Amino acid sequence: MSGVGPKSLFFFGLPDLTQLVCVTLSPLEEEQQEPRTNQIKTCRQLVLLYSDILACPALDSITDVTAVMSVHFLQRGVLQAFAIRNRLQHTPFPGDLQCCLSYSLISRLAPSWNKAGLYLISGADFLTWRGTLSAVSLELSTSGGRLCLSIEASAVRTPPPTLDDLGLPAPVLQRFCSDPDFILDLSSTGGPIWCHVLPSMKKGQIISISRQLPRDGPFRTYGDLQSHWNRLYGYRLPDLQGGEVYCSVYFRPVGEKLFTYPNFTAYCIRLQPVQRCPRGDLQGALARFLADSRERLQSVCGFPTRLTSKPSY
Repeated sequence: MSGVGPKSLFFFGLPDLTQLVCVTLSPLEEEQQEPRTNQIKTCRQLVLLYSDILACPALDSITDVTAVMSVHFLQRGVLQAFAIRNRLQHTPFPGDLQCCLSYSLISRLAPSWNKAGLYLISGADFLTWRGTLSAVSLELSTSGGRLCLSIEASAVRTPPPTLDDLGLPAPVLQRFCSDPDFILDLSSTGGPIWCHVLPSMKKGQIISISRQLPRDGPFRTYGDLQSHWNRLYGYRLPDLQGGEVYCSVYFRPVGEKLFTYPNFTAYCIRLQPVQRCPRGDLQGALARFLADSRERLQSVCGFPTRLTSKPSY
């Protein structure tokens, strides 16, 4: 059996765009928080708190949020709690609605379905799972007053790495495991060690691995990291009973800044991209994803809608 199912097309009707309004929001700033972090956090807060709002990070800004809602909802004044100002109010274009619907649906599906590169992977425990996982690829498009969901089910693997995968000498690894203050400086061990980071799966270089959080970083405890990943991506990082392992990663386009990722040996770092598997319950994955999507797509900006029950191919 193939590890990839055929693309299935499902449709649902959209409300009259003249009954909606698209607003650009400038979120309230928080001290010691990156603008991009504040932007994503605000987006997720909006779409998780209010089912009548669709939102996404603005495509041309690292601070602003694009939101679509009914004119009636805008007049309620809810947005004042989230933004310094709102501006550029206009009737949404189909592309505005499509972008906001895509981001909002993916946010509301977590942690049942979690973004990992081009996939949405099933299960809140997918971060630590080493076997085969159910996944879907999702594309949205709008035409003729309808939105089309193109869904392709897959079976994938994305196993977390181990320290042994780094190819370091045994005495070095033994010291790292026994000395909580020892830092693995991978920039001085030969060639660069590359990784892929969740949820984007973009490529970075592992600079160091330690058992303590960096003192100059934004996180003071593992609990801070848990809250960060949940608020931004819906990831549920398990509680740890000791044995924390933190990873500092460098991304060339960003500059000299290093980013901290939790628990190298379990959670948000991968040494390989997501791998498709030759076998899997593709029909079951598609059915579960459709059931979860229908539950979250009963209305669009407060206007009732319904996803078609039978796929087109």
